[in-house]
Amino acid sequence: MKTILRNFLSVLRRFKMATFLNVAGLAVAFAAFIVILIQVNYERSFDRCHPTAERVFRVELETPGTFGLILPRGFVETVIQSSPHIEAGSLIYPYNPAIYFSVMENGEKVGYREPVYTCNPEITRVFDFPILEGDIDCLKDPDKLILPESIARKIFGDQPAVGKMLHAEENVQTKDNREYTVGAVYKDFPGNTQMRNLIYTAIGPTFQRDNFGASNFACYVLLDKAESAQDVVDNFNANFDFTKIGNKGQQLKLTPLTAIYYLNESQDGMIFRSGNNEVTLLLFFIALLIIIVAAINFTNFSTALTPLRIKSINTQKVLGSSDRLLRNALLAEAAIVSLIAWSISLVLVWMLGRATALPFVEADLSILKNLPIILITGGVALLTGVVAGLYPSWYVTSFPPALVLKGSFGLSPSGRKLRTILVSVQFIVSILLIIGASFVQLQNDYMRSFSLGFDKDQIAIVELSGELYNKHHETYVNRLKEFPDIEDVAFAMEKVASKDGYSTNGAVLKQKEFQFFMIMTSSNFLRVMGIPVEEGRDFSLSDELSEEPVYIFNEAAKLAVNMEQGDILQSWVPGRIIGFTGNVKFTSLRNGENNIAFVVSKMPYPMSVSYIRLKAGSDVHAAVNHIRKTLADIDPAYPFDVQFYDTIFNHLYHKEENLRSLITVFSILAIIISLVGVFGLVVFDTQYRRKEIGVRKVHGATNSEILKMLNRSYIYIVLVCFALAAPVGYYGIKKWLESFAYKTPMYWWVYLAALTIVLVITIGTVTFQSWRAANANPVDSLKAQ
Repeated sequence: MKTILRNFLSVLRRFKMATFLNVAGLAVAFAAFIVILIQVNYERSFDRCHPTAERVFRVELETPGTFGLILPRGFVETVIQSSPHIEAGSLIYPYNPAIYFSVMENGEKVGYREPVYTCNPEITRVFDFPILEGDIDCLKDPDKLILPESIARKIFGDQPAVGKMLHAEENVQTKDNREYTVGAVYKDFPGNTQMRNLIYTAIGPTFQRDNFGASNFACYVLLDKAESAQDVVDNFNANFDFTKIGNKGQQLKLTPLTAIYYLNESQDGMIFRSGNNEVTLLLFFIALLIIIVAAINFTNFSTALTPLRIKSINTQKVLGSSDRLLRNALLAEAAIVSLIAWSISLVLVWMLGRATALPFVEADLSILKNLPIILITGGVALLTGVVAGLYPSWYVTSFPPALVLKGSFGLSPSGRKLRTILVSVQFIVSILLIIGASFVQLQNDYMRSFSLGFDKDQIAIVELSGELYNKHHETYVNRLKEFPDIEDVAFAMEKVASKDGYSTNGAVLKQKEFQFFMIMTSSNFLRVMGIPVEEGRDFSLSDELSEEPVYIFNEAAKLAVNMEQGDILQSWVPGRIIGFTGNVKFTSLRNGENNIAFVVSKMPYPMSVSYIRLKAGSDVHAAVNHIRKTLADIDPAYPFDVQFYDTIFNHLYHKEENLRSLITVFSILAIIISLVGVFGLVVFDTQYRRKEIGVRKVHGATNSEILKMLNRSYIYIVLVCFALAAPVGYYGIKKWLESFAYKTPMYWWVYLAALTIVLVITIGTVTFQSWRAANANPVDSLKAQ
């Protein structure tokens, strides 16, 4: 055993660069595997953090899409009271923008904009809120609210928050009084749950309670046991009159809380957080491929050491060591090396977590918070070492002891064939990942550059409070337009092109029912946004004084219902259609065409999102400073942000961006690790072909001819691997792109680029490593034993 160890250390010293690269590659592969396993577990355990998770269900109608998930309050309250199996239930109003709150600090008003969910008091029972201080039932008092620990610390520092006062500077959908007392503070929920770390207030007891027409609320119920769900559904469907909600053929559904995430309903996460199970499995599969690639390198490296270790092994055999003992020792050696690489990977993961160097990974990378996964990956590392060492340990001990007397051992054809196959697997993985990363990047670029039907490049967006809009929007506009680079300012109730769902409305036209997104705007909104009216007329100032709403629909809605200018829309507030735009799209390209209506009327809704049109070529920095100064003069305490559409699209497509980053990182890792394998193979090829190279040079071969000879076999390997990888890559990308309504073309040059990248890097690696052998003195090579 000591002799084997000494021989192994001697070999490592001789090939320390190849050894270092192999251990480093294995460590990086384990680190990538740990990170992805943590992320996969983060998604797989979505919503399971709540003690009541298995008994919580979302109330739905069978209508597909958002229209079956957002319900009238009258319907929600009827469901909650419909069965003794329902222990508690709560609606949630998910459309509240961030509300402007203020507190007094040292005699001065300090403002905060925080998102708010309006709900029933029983929400804390449904989800079993982890209360840190205060009363879990405090929302039964409509003058109280609940804060997450993060917001409590931000506003009140280290002081106890319960009993402190918050003043709402605008209406919250609960009551007219705007003074709130903090009734409880809860520990922040983890990121992998539908529940948000925001302020919860109680809805007014009479607000829309008997309304069965306006769909505004999501609803969750807590059952006595999960098995009761079907009884609740059957009982309700048998007794409720669905004509109350205008859907005679509808049925109630209850969806388990733990199943919501992978229903993939809304990738923007504005109402329900969603994920794609296939993408999660893909990430896990890619991480597994990285481990396999690194293990192949390890196997190749260990097998390639056979010629240098055969004398020591056979000497041990002559001295009486059994094959079994020797193989166990070699397996233990491989396992130890793998565990050393795993230990290094833990340090890498810890450093990445501390440095927040992987913003595309949503999970917490803390080692202590992921101990089960860390232990699992330790087992995987041990198994990897054993599996990677099986063949080398058998191979190196398979030769008869008599070989020790013959003095040397060359590379066997079977050994070379195996290592060639293993390196080929690495090339296939690298080519597939390059193709995947390229198309993910192309799809992201395609989505960002796709024409949405409006001019987004010169638009700054600022969200105001409802109160600030109602009292000061005219002053705000006049002050902004004093700056010469600001052309105009418009308003809307929604931040358009920021999410996949907006305020929805149902209507009847020409005896046909249809649904549409309703965007309440100021009369100049289309002009500021650069949206031309293709038919009919644009809005005018007089429309803002009209009791009857006026509508301008996009082309998708016009074609869907065969609309005409002048048609009267039968809706919750009847209105007249005055025109049509072209193909305007305000949701992500994951979805198809949407019916969109721009609406102007005298209705008293605060349109608190302002759109500021900047002149082309303007000084954006100066314009932003002017916007900030204007708002500070109107209300110094109001916290605000100035956004542009590049930032908004970053949020809208953050899942695609995360996927792109992950696959790109893995592609780079796979290429590097594969090149390590090629590097190691070339090292030993050149080492044991020195005599052949020397003979060729004596017979007149030039350096370039020697390099061509050494590169030729690797070029053939890459070409064969590409022929195998390209069809698989085509099929995988085609399936992934099917999840988008609008998709980038399947460019042929991406495949050629992937082949070129791998070829160039491989040829460069082989040439770099072979250059010294090609330039060596042939006399020295021929003398080598």
